[in-house]
Amino acid sequence: MFRRIVSLYQNLYKTSSISSSSLSSREIYSRMKQLMDSKEYKKTFDFFDQQSHSCTDFEINLALKACISLNEYQCGMNIQKTLSQNSLNNPYIQATLIQFYSLISNNMPTKVLDLFDEMNIKPNQAILTVLFGACSRVANDRAMKIGRKLLDEMPKNLKTDNYIQSSAINMLMRFGDEKADSVKDAQKIFKLIDKPDAITYTAMINSFGLNRMDSEAVDLYRKMPNYLQDEVSSVCVLNACSHSDLLNEVHSIFHEVSHKTKKIITAMSPFLFDEAQKLLEDYEKSNLPYSAMYSDHEEAENIRLNRMKEVGKKVQVGLSWTEVNGEIVQLKAHDRSYSRSKEIYAEAERISSELIKHGHNYDSSWITRPLHENETTKSVLCAHSERLAIAFNFIQETKPSFIQITKNLSVCGDCRKLSVIFL
Repeated sequence: MFRRIVSLYQNLYKTSSISSSSLSSREIYSRMKQLMDSKEYKKTFDFFDQQSHSCTDFEINLALKACISLNEYQCGMNIQKTLSQNSLNNPYIQATLIQFYSLISNNMPTKVLDLFDEMNIKPNQAILTVLFGACSRVANDRAMKIGRKLLDEMPKNLKTDNYIQSSAINMLMRFGDEKADSVKDAQKIFKLIDKPDAITYTAMINSFGLNRMDSEAVDLYRKMPNYLQDEVSSVCVLNACSHSDLLNEVHSIFHEVSHKTKKIITAMSPFLFDEAQKLLEDYEKSNLPYSAMYSDHEEAENIRLNRMKEVGKKVQVGLSWTEVNGEIVQLKAHDRSYSRSKEIYAEAERISSELIKHGHNYDSSWITRPLHENETTKSVLCAHSERLAIAFNFIQETKPSFIQITKNLSVCGDCRKLSVIFL
């Protein structure tokens, strides 16, 4: 009996020793590198998680890159929180963290600049593009100083990179409000590019539009080779014209576009409403399912709701993002999660009153669900996430000169009218 107990103990000890033994950091790195090269990012991170107690900065860097590829924001933040000061000073980890903050959340431009200030390495192509993007989004004195320093110290071999130069043009033109030097610098960069591609042309056209330089945007679009013109460049030049009275140019450009996509039609619709309406009607006539859908929309609505209940499908929540004081704010419809919610809704009500004075009528056709008790068409539409985002901007002490709203779903027609009338 005693021998049996001893034997059991020895076996248990042997098993415990084997399970507790860990791989060397070199073996961990080799395995993670193989998984990364095979694009098995989830397995890379899971393996790192199992072996994290034995990992060095090399493995940590690979794990962060896996998080970037997976868009795993929280996992990356968890790794960042556990980093020692030595690891945070590692130039390779710093470079990866810059990409992480920019590419994963895309909501931390200020954090990207903070991390850049701590770096002791020269930025490469990828990091420069990220930093230019962060500077353009923050666009304060600090961002302008960093952006110009990056441009001045940029290695010669990168000055011929169209992608980097396009990012630099976008950054400088974002600095351009009442700062003629920034606009001139952006134009100089564009002129120095030997063979501008579609991305570079479009960046410059869009930048002209953002700075109300509508004629310049049209002139550059005219100089752009026809084979480079695409949907994006057409939308950018039409949007630029929307800031002015260049109706003839809008009309001319629109008729020159051979393939009129929905985005192009939307961009020109404020000026050519009749033609846009005709195009939409022609499109619907040539797509028979629309006729059937419109002929019995109430029945279709009931069928869809019942079907969703049967399969338990979750409706995707509509979200809006806007930048306020250098930080990205996320809102959903009827959102009251912010401390200033009362002010937001009061401002939304004020905007609503102004719209009604201008003859706006709320369109119930943009409500895709039955109204609840005590709800009205106005109360539902006024609480759409994009309206709350606009109101959030207006309650700031310093009113923004530029408001940008990003959505994960399409903007409803009633909210689009708001932006045209009010903004």
